[in-house]
Amino acid sequence: MKKILVLTILLFTIQSFSQEKNDCDERTLPYWANGINSRIEGENPALRKAFEKIQLSETEIQPKNGFVTLRLNISKTGKLCDIETFQIDENYKSTEFNNGQLIKELEQIAIGLTDWKRDKDYKTYNLIRLKIKDGRIEEIF
Repeated sequence: MKKILVLTILLFTIQSFSQEKNDCDERTLPYWANGINSRIEGENPALRKAFEKIQLSETEIQPKNGFVTLRLNISKTGKLCDIETFQIDENYKSTEFNNGQLIKELEQIAIGLTDWKRDKDYKTYNLIRLKIKDGRIEEIF
């Protein structure tokens, strides 16, 4: 019985040390906390340029009014870990713009964003918000 207990403890110890962790497994801190200051090189002009093509081409978005928020989780080394998305209509009710197609295109653009800079080495998130008005992307902030 004693040998089984020792063997079990030994196996759990080895397993806990052997589990591989990466930068994306860390706790996420908000970009504004404690002077972390995570941002993309070029800030808002770079974001507007990245989304410019879709902003000009999408002119019949349904529903016609609302907001899209992309939450980009960025590792401490500046690598994109994952994206969370939120879509609401003008009445702040959950929706899908263009039956979910618009968010797929926006995510592909966000995946292509590089050059994330940080002042401190923490995993953080950044928000990209798009205002949809009259079936068009009116503002990116």
